[in-house]
Amino acid sequence: MSMPRYLVTGANSQRGQLAIAELARREHPEAVFAMVRDPAATSFPAGVDVRQGDYDSPETLDLPFAGIDRLLLISSSAVGGRVAQHRNVIEAAKRAGVSRIAYTSVLHADTSSLELAEEHRQTEALIAASGIPHTLLRNGWYTGLPQFLWLTNR
Repeated sequence: MSMPRYLVTGANSQRGQLAIAELARREHPEAVFAMVRDPAATSFPAGVDVRQGDYDSPETLDLPFAGIDRLLLISSSAVGGRVAQHRNVIEAAKRAGVSRIAYTSVLHADTSSLELAEEHRQTEALIAASGIPHTLLRNGWYTGLPQFLWLTNR
């Protein structure tokens, strides 16, 4: 059986960098891929493959997803534009045959009355409709990111 290949989108974000570092530590760094808009502005552990892609440009997403098994979709920071951006990422994951998606949502996204939760609720619905097995990481505001370890087989 081949080693799973992991893609972290929004990899230059604080959450993305933490996820990349932990995956590189737990797995083989060569199995970890970081998707960023600007590859020149990155600093990841040796062996991590950096791929250029932009949530707003669906035509840039097929290459970063090529050969990927598991995806950590870091939520966009573009309030009001997240759903369209996340849809682009989810569709690219589906085209690539990704076997699992984890999404950094918000605490109680399914029941929260916070305006911010609506975009997360819609993204969660898109992920469910994709048919790809998934994990929703409904983090509280002050929670770290150890939850992303669903990606690994341990």
